[in-house]
Amino acid sequence: MKLEIDGGGYESARTAFGEGNQLGALAHQRLVAGLTSTGGMAGDDSTSQEFSAAYDDSAREAVTALADLVDSFAGLGALTHATLLNHARAEARSVVGGTPVYDGGVLPDVGPGTGYVAVLPSTPPTCLGATTSAPYGHLVGWILDHIQGFVWPNADTDRLREAGATWRAAADGLIDLETACDQAVRGFWGERSPEVPLAVDATHELRSTVRTIADQYAALAAACDTYADQVDAKRHEVIDLAEWLLEQVVEGIAISAAIGALTGGGGAIAGGSATVARVGAETPRFLEILTSLKALSASTAGTVRATRDALRSTRGVLVKFKEASVARSVAKGERGELRVFWKRPGWLAKEESGPSHTLSTHVARSREQLAGRFSERNPPPFASTFPDQASAERLLAHAMDDNTAGIEKWLSTNERTLVLHGVCKDPTGVSMDPTGVIHEVYGVRVVLRRDPSVPDGYRILTSFPEPVARGAGS
Repeated sequence: MKLEIDGGGYESARTAFGEGNQLGALAHQRLVAGLTSTGGMAGDDSTSQEFSAAYDDSAREAVTALADLVDSFAGLGALTHATLLNHARAEARSVVGGTPVYDGGVLPDVGPGTGYVAVLPSTPPTCLGATTSAPYGHLVGWILDHIQGFVWPNADTDRLREAGATWRAAADGLIDLETACDQAVRGFWGERSPEVPLAVDATHELRSTVRTIADQYAALAAACDTYADQVDAKRHEVIDLAEWLLEQVVEGIAISAAIGALTGGGGAIAGGSATVARVGAETPRFLEILTSLKALSASTAGTVRATRDALRSTRGVLVKFKEASVARSVAKGERGELRVFWKRPGWLAKEESGPSHTLSTHVARSREQLAGRFSERNPPPFASTFPDQASAERLLAHAMDDNTAGIEKWLSTNERTLVLHGVCKDPTGVSMDPTGVIHEVYGVRVVLRRDPSVPDGYRILTSFPEPVARGAGS
């Protein structure tokens, strides 16, 4: 692939990531501030317990996910900046250190390798605990006081809807972060370099993650509104039933008073006892309303738990973006090729396509399998195996890191294949010679072959431990 690097595209992408980082910090501050006043909104009665527990877990994940987004934009921005320096062959390898914490003041200017901010961890207030005054008169209150086992649903539905509005506004605010990703992609496509397709794919994945978080925020908003509507509806049912029962009681008292006048008071005493009994007889109907509200609350809580699980999964995706700026060892210097996927467990399996065969031929092979190689039509001079996939991935990533300059030079030529060699101070695996003797070996060989169908323009054709003298390296 011919390299055409003028730096303008990388600069545009870096600026877009910096702006996304700052916009995310602003959104985080607004969200945390908006949720401050919603503490205790679910009340503390028995109908609110399940919703409260689910909401608190989900809200924590949601706020933390936004903080992860802030770090992710900073990570990709730093790596993009380092890539630009790498192509320019800068003398100093710039690695973004600790970013300042945004405290709500003036944001720094976004510049080359600068302007990124971080946000402090924040836990939203619990929605369990507060109570509200019951919206009914003392007569209805007298009725409810005589319903054994009845507890008024005391959620603050105004605050629930306020929380819903806060989550909805946060979801809308994330549109700006999607726009920043789109701007970064346009910048990347302005350059011609092997890592551009990978950078574009990574940015598309970040954009998709932003959309997922926004969707979960909208789901939380809907859950808050739904629970508020459920509580209000059941309260109205309770009040309607209590008012109807009050009419029955008043009518009964009037009749008892008339009877008392005729019987000298005996009927009035009986009527008072009958009133309490009449109210008690309706207890199942009141408790049925509470049971119905609990069921509705449980259903809404299930939706909120699904939101929590989706957010946890999404935060797992963001890890590689948060750590993008330290994907290479700081001691060795940030090279910045955007090969962050080298550091993800299991990445080697993605290389096993077509003729590629590291895992199938050179990982976790038994003595019998190694010996079988010498019975092939074209037997190798030696048969080697890595102990396991994790070891193979670690050794291959190390070898390719050490040969980045060679890989870049190869990509600028028309050569189809590149062979890399590495030497370690510890064994890389074992190798069997044609006589069946097994030796510990300290080398590794990696064979790269061009493949225009993959983002990097090449894949690992094969790799294996190689018999060489023990090295002094890592």
